[in-house]
Amino acid sequence: MLSHLGDRLSLRHATADDTEALAAFVGDVLRSQDGDEPSHPLAAWTRDLIGGRHPEFRAGDATVVVDRTTGAIVSCLHLLSQTWAYGGIPFRVGQPELIGTSPEYRGAGLVRAQFEVIHRLSAERGHQALAIAGIPWFYRQFGYELAIERGGGPRVSSDHLMSRPETPAGWRLRPADEADVPFLVEVAATAAARNLVSVPRDAALWRYELTGKRADSAARRVLHVFERDGERVGYLAHTIQLWGGGLPVTAFEVRPGVSWGEAWSAAGPYLSAAGQAMATPSERFTAVSFWLLGTEHPLYRVSRFQHFDVGYAWYARVPDVAAFLGAVAPALERRLAASPCAGHTGTLTLSFYTDGVRLALERGKLAAVEAWRPDITVRGLELGRPSGDPRRPLAMFPDRTFLQLLFGFRTLEALEAAFPDCVVRTPEARALLNAFFPKTPSDVWPVS
Repeated sequence: MLSHLGDRLSLRHATADDTEALAAFVGDVLRSQDGDEPSHPLAAWTRDLIGGRHPEFRAGDATVVVDRTTGAIVSCLHLLSQTWAYGGIPFRVGQPELIGTSPEYRGAGLVRAQFEVIHRLSAERGHQALAIAGIPWFYRQFGYELAIERGGGPRVSSDHLMSRPETPAGWRLRPADEADVPFLVEVAATAAARNLVSVPRDAALWRYELTGKRADSAARRVLHVFERDGERVGYLAHTIQLWGGGLPVTAFEVRPGVSWGEAWSAAGPYLSAAGQAMATPSERFTAVSFWLLGTEHPLYRVSRFQHFDVGYAWYARVPDVAAFLGAVAPALERRLAASPCAGHTGTLTLSFYTDGVRLALERGKLAAVEAWRPDITVRGLELGRPSGDPRRPLAMFPDRTFLQLLFGFRTLEALEAAFPDCVVRTPEARALLNAFFPKTPSDVWPVS
């Protein structure tokens, strides 16, 4: 038992004995918007997690709030641990997931109480960041900012898909199996170089994707391999069910030197058939969605897609920004070396108004990255103008908006346009920020 929450409720870690009750609760509370039925795929995913199938999740990594008068679970939160990469630099991530509260218990701070527990657990496990694919606004309350690209790709109607050319000669698409694991590792690693934030998968994690999940789990992806003249040349992944009539493609990759156009033509007949097979009397197959491939996938350069759905974002929380910047310093130094600021020596102070970061550069290398606090005793109004007083920061970012810049979600200029109190004091500071933090796509397929 972690704590009592009032007269009736108790907060504790989950156990294996909670499996079925927790699965039923998650499926019921996290059903689709306006849905009449519980989500069986989310219930199956919960069973996988609590049952220990995930490489780094065990039952005690979930918290539950229980009504002692009935014994019923009324709120829950799961913390998944994994490794992501920033510019190729690995960093540890905690992913809060499957978070929900029964409607009649909402507004009592139950999720907040669980986040306090989970954030402590995350710190103990050395997570350098946390990320949530969550509902609008809600997680801002707990220190999160929508800051990493998630989605924004095209949608292709089923009618258009059926009218496309047939599969090119020599091509086929077949189910992936464990013999394909080394190939999947190789192609995914090459693809990751296009993105700022990615999720590296070694052989063990690819085997987990292929065989480690229940067939009906919402976290499972259907994986196929492209072959051309009998040689493996790429892979494709999609969800196990339609989303709003669309079949979401979650990965689409080919080896360097292989035609993206031919791969797209080879994928069309399969995706059309797969979508039709998933259709139900209440949900017709209407399109293939490339939304989860993001805004700048190479596939978009070989076909004229007519409709692009609006993108969203991953929530991010970085408990120690200075430590995170220090951990990914090699990636930042590479960017600087490729910019007009190559070889720069000087100091860049960033204010988040209540705290901040100081970066010391020596000939293009980050000699120091440390926490820094703006001096509130400086005389005179802060008007954002150039100043000779080193106690004034060179750039200011309100709340957690700096995370949008850090993770390549928005340009510096876009942040300034959206937030009037985002201020850059000097041209030199602007040049350094643009060199370190250009807008860059990310492709996050979490280990779930």
